[in-house]
Amino acid sequence: MAPRVEFYYDIVSPYSYLAATQVETLAQEVACEFVWRPILLGGLFKLIEASPPVTQEAKRRYIFEQDLPRMAHEFQVPLVLPNRFPINTIQALRAIVSFPEALWAEKSLALFEAYWGEGLDITQVEVLNEVLGTDIRAAIAQEAIKARVSQFTQEAADKGVFGAPSFLCDDGQLFFGCDRLAQLKHYLTAQPT
Repeated sequence: MAPRVEFYYDIVSPYSYLAATQVETLAQEVACEFVWRPILLGGLFKLIEASPPVTQEAKRRYIFEQDLPRMAHEFQVPLVLPNRFPINTIQALRAIVSFPEALWAEKSLALFEAYWGEGLDITQVEVLNEVLGTDIRAAIAQEAIKARVSQFTQEAADKGVFGAPSFLCDDGQLFFGCDRLAQLKHYLTAQPT
């Protein structure tokens, strides 16, 4: 059976964006299954009593002026720093989970590209509708949809996830950050099949 990796991410996280552009290739290279788990990163920080890294001005400048452009160049993906950051992604995350789970990767990638690749304001329902190709207003108002994002966020905290992107293997091994994808690949390759 192919190894299974839970991929915890939030659209607001630029490092989640970078990781998301790589996971399908990685899945093919090591014959593993990535299970996409959208979480509300701000909600996770509250649950674990942590602060977002961008609250420190020096770190924020480093991330946006140096690290992200380097990583985007390395991963060969577009990066447009959005006019609004951070944003509340709750509607976007609810929109993702309103689709069948088989479409979560596709819809998530579309939203990542819209926000981090094009700089679109995905807090606007009209933008979400256009990017996702359907009117999501009724779906994101459903209590079951609202609960699902909260459930994934709580699940992440319960499993020891402390940020995004995080990759949790079936055996409990946790890899944090898009800069750990090579380590994750090595780990998955070394696992017996």
